[in-house]
Amino acid sequence: MRLTTDWRAVAALAVTALALAGCDSGRSGGSGSGVAPASDTSVRPAPAGASPREAAESLLKAVADGKVTPEQLTPAFRTAIASPQTDDERKAGYSAPRLRQWLDGFTGARFMFLEQTRVGPAVVERGRVEAGTGKDAFSLRIVPAGAGYQIDWLHRSTHLGLVPAPANSDLVGPQDAVRNFLDLLLGGDPRQAQSLMTLGWKKTQAPAPPAEARKGAEYDAGFLAQAMRAWKGDAAAYAIPRAEMNPARDAATFTVELEAAGRKTPYAVQAVKDLTTGWWLIAAFDKQP
Repeated sequence: MRLTTDWRAVAALAVTALALAGCDSGRSGGSGSGVAPASDTSVRPAPAGASPREAAESLLKAVADGKVTPEQLTPAFRTAIASPQTDDERKAGYSAPRLRQWLDGFTGARFMFLEQTRVGPAVVERGRVEAGTGKDAFSLRIVPAGAGYQIDWLHRSTHLGLVPAPANSDLVGPQDAVRNFLDLLLGGDPRQAQSLMTLGWKKTQAPAPPAEARKGAEYDAGFLAQAMRAWKGDAAAYAIPRAEMNPARDAATFTVELEAAGRKTPYAVQAVKDLTTGWWLIAAFDKQP
């Protein structure tokens, strides 16, 4: 797949990447099952005192080698990418087979870091990922956990939007969520992008059919994915020219411009903070006149 970026900003990011230790964290690993058993002691968290970059390299190598353990992912992320389907899985909070299948897509991947952002105690790394013949972009968020770090977010996409950090530090977290959502919308998996949307918004956009609702479905993921492809249309790039935080600092509104064939279409995107997970989620994506 073709990696789409705003190459006008790549030179600046390259300088940043050279200044950061470990430009290429990925190394071809042997084939693995995707998720190692919880008792596998061959994979350990980054040692105490490791820098966030070293921790990111260690975790991504475990992912690429197929040796990452479920405990190296936060509960919120495990649920987001592998939502439970059975009663036993609901007790665990996630589906181990679905988690294994998703992570298998990164086996043998090589990662090159281009951009690092701090979001409170969390650290976000963005850059390039190569797996097989595919060349995509990735976004990784890690959070402190004990003496090391856990993966709180990871995705790959053919699109990497390069957006300057906001001057207001309160906007760094919500802007990170908006960037992840837009990168997945323009060139990634719409199903994973749905995990960045509030449940209420998903229900509004794609109510579950009665038969599925009786089985416990809260919204129609397939219909929502189709709607998201329509939102994208022919857009190949985006910009975020304006952002505003509310007084309570638990919601932010961004002006986003989707660009297609040289034409920019503005949208108002609202991000709100989920108090349970601490994640910023998208609550509205409204086309502006």
